[in-house]
Amino acid sequence: MAYYVYRLYERPIRRVEPLGEFARFPEAGRFAKARRAEPGAGDSTVRVVFAPNALAAEEALLNPREAPPRFGDDD
Repeated sequence: MAYYVYRLYERPIRRVEPLGEFARFPEAGRFAKARRAEPGAGDSTVRVVFAPNALAAEEALLNPREAPPRFGDDD
């Protein structure tokens, strides 16, 4: 499994742009932080995903899980 770095756009439609693939998290984290610091990145977010392949990483980003219930949500 590898760490994939993507730029995630929410508008006008949810889409992802692959930025890189890394074997270790420290390199992926440094790369993602550098991309977040670039000017003009305000309309998107940069995410690191741990997945068996690029397709699974993109699927995880495009189909986020629902948040688990919190204490008091059953009222």
